[in-house]
Parts: sequence; C-alpha cells; structure tokens
Amino acid sequence: MTIMFRTHEARLEAVMRPAPRADEALCEGRRYVAHSTGHGPATHIRLAVGGTNGALLVDYGATRSSLSAAEFPHAYSPMIAEVDLPGFSHGSFALRRYRMSREPPGGQFGVLGTDFLSLLTTQFSESGVHIGVKPCDAAKLRAKGFTPISQDGFFSADIGRTTRGRPNVPVVFVSIGGLRAFAQIDTGYDDALEPHSVDVNEPFFDELERSGATLERGRDIWVATCSGRESRRVYKVRGRPLLIETETGALVRRVDDFTVIVKRPNGCGGIALMSMPAAQLGASFLKTFGTTIFDPKSDRVWIGPEGRSGEGRSD
Repeated sequence: MTIMFRTHEARLEAVMRPAPRADEALCEGRRYVAHSTGHGPATHIRLAVGGTNGALLVDYGATRSSLSAAEFPHAYSPMIAEVDLPGFSHGSFALRRYRMSREPPGGQFGVLGTDFLSLLTTQFSESGVHIGVKPCDAAKLRAKGFTPISQDGFFSADIGRTTRGRPNVPVVFVSIGGLRAFAQIDTGYDDALEPHSVDVNEPFFDELERSGATLERGRDIWVATCSGRESRRVYKVRGRPLLIETETGALVRRVDDFTVIVKRPNGCGGIALMSMPAAQLGASFLKTFGTTIFDPKSDRVWIGPEGRSGEGRSD
C-alpha cells in the first residue's frame, strides 16, 4: 500500500468497443460496493470482521491482511476474527496503526491482502467488486474477449506453485522500448496524484538508462510506506509507450502517458530488493484495464476487451 503526495494531471482516452455489462458477475461470487478515498483509484469494500463493519482496502500488493489497531484496542496481534467473506468463517489479521493522507469514509478499517485473496476469485468492474470461491470458466471468458495472463511462478492459490523468494502477488508484463519485465498489480497503490505510476527497481532503471531512452526528470515525490515517508525520483519517458503484455508478449494495452518512479530498497521488501528488473503498477491501471479478474485457482489474471469498462490507450 503506497500513497502519493504530489498532484499531476493525466488525460485518459476511452476506446469504445463492446464490453461486458458492468454489473455482470462473470465468475459468480458475491457483489460488494466499491468505495474509494475521494478521487483515489484504490478500491475498498465494506466488510464485517470481528463483529464490526468497516472499509477494507482490497490490496493485491499486500501479502498480509490487517485491521486497524484503533478499532480493536484491547486485542492482541495477530487477531483471529470472524470474517464475512465467501469460503471463510474466520481469519487471522495483524493489528496495525495506519498513517494515511486519504482514507475512505469512516476511516481505514483494514487491509485485505493475498493471504485471503489468493484463495478467492475477484472481479473488479465499474459497479463494484465480485468475490467468490470458484475458478472462472476459461471458455466463457475467452468468448467474451478476455485475455488471460499466466501467473505461473508469481500468483496462485497453491503457494507451492510460486517461485521461492517472490511474494504471492499477481503480475502483468510490461515493455518500454524493448526492455521487458514483470510488473506487480498493486491495487492498494493509490496513485491518484500521479496516474499511471510505474514503480521500477534500480536494476530496471539502470537498464532503461543504458537503452538510450529519453528520460525527463520531474520533481521528486514523497510517499508513505511501511518504513515511513521517503523521497523517490520521478521521470517521464519520451517517445516510448508502455506496453502491457501477456507472458508470451501479446499486446494487451498501450499506455502513452505514464510516470516512472524509482523505488529504492527499504525495509518493506518487494521489487526494490530484487536483483532482476521488476516493476509495480499503481491502482489507476485498473481503470485502463477495465473489467479485471484475478483467478488464482487457475493461475491466471484476465483482462477484459477494450471498451466501455476499460480505457485501453492513454495519451
């Protein structure tokens, strides 16, 4: 979960094509109304946990779920609590004190991470979030124009299928001028102030520099992380679009207006500590992807066709 503090405007151009109905549950599941932090793209759902109802951030960038320590002042961490999620009666939550510049109405009640989400099928669309326990019907989604992205080695309901040393976090693959890497889909990364933020680790940025890309330095930003506030370098890449691809290199989306942010190693782990080039996408990319389905029991992420529920290109 990352939050930015500097304003930047980006224009999104919608490519209108037939798309699934926004309220259609494509893989079954219970519907939850989506809540945001004002104008932020990060999605919260209201959920009953431990006898209290509140807004939990649906965060595929977090591997550990948590609850606000202020809401449960007499509990011990980790807290075992009843949880109103399909397939679960109880769950384990760390207790944390959140320090956020923007919160959903009623405050930040908790974070739902991949310790739960890797066992559930979740669909993000315009009307909300559908969560269920069954894997998707691949033939049905292909017939509707969805593109599957394999999560082999990255994200799965079976933790043994992920590569050792990697967090159990879903990915797409990105390419900038032929430089290719996996990019984690961090739905908890609220990049409203810098839409289409692409955090990259130092190995990725070093290769980007060596590739001869035209990098235009912007003003540094301050971000809130698990290690506190820290400053990060910001760049625009001129003349080279960001390509969102499948594991085989098939094009899924093209984004022309994006921001590269260099992520230095800190105590939070993640891509910053990896020796190979790696990236992380902000939550604003979900709008560009349109209807997006995380299907960990099939080791896939499905991205819908460009159209009413997806922006497709960004200039």
